[in-house]
Amino acid sequence: MGDWIYRPDLQEDWMSLVFLLNFMVVMILNKLDSGRLKSLLNIFKPRIYFSKYSHDKELNFFTYFNLLCFVLIISALSLTYFSLSIYSKRPLEFSFEFYYLLLGMGIVLFFRHLLFQIISMNLGFNKYIRLIVYKNFTFATQASFFLVGIVFLWNYSSLPIIISEGLILLLLGFWIANQFSLFFSFFKSHSRELIYLILYLCTFKIAPWIWVYLVFIETEL
Repeated sequence: MGDWIYRPDLQEDWMSLVFLLNFMVVMILNKLDSGRLKSLLNIFKPRIYFSKYSHDKELNFFTYFNLLCFVLIISALSLTYFSLSIYSKRPLEFSFEFYYLLLGMGIVLFFRHLLFQIISMNLGFNKYIRLIVYKNFTFATQASFFLVGIVFLWNYSSLPIIISEGLILLLLGFWIANQFSLFFSFFKSHSRELIYLILYLCTFKIAPWIWVYLVFIETEL
């Protein structure tokens, strides 16, 4: 197998196909509900989006719109790690490594959601935590739109890498600020349900990323 496809070059640019597929996902989202997409992209007025869609089909994550948002999130995370891996001891270079990471991350996070749904419904705390999960999913989707664009500039523009890195850090800071605001507001209004928040954070937010690292990244080092 001596003909592995490396990072983007002029003749075997597999990454262009990945960005094209992401663009097609955005176009399909626009076709499904252009008004919702525009509202989703308005990161400075998230309340408008939540007030209109927070009860969308009882927060069903398996609608076409939400499933495509999930695909975009996984793709954005995989593209970002692939690009940032140049700073690791063993940078990712081949296309199959990217697809391996993309598939693995998608499987882990998809089954994480299913497990959370099953446990929360059986223990009866779904009503306390489902809105915060939906808001967190929304923030992740918003960040993914911009993250894909930044990574595209990273790989294809003539801009200094420090600019792309700065934009990623700025986006990361925005996401962290949203996370703190989200969980603080939940704790403030649901202090008696703190145990559910801790369970969600430890079991469903942190643990899956540890599995992704150990199974799909560490094994490649």
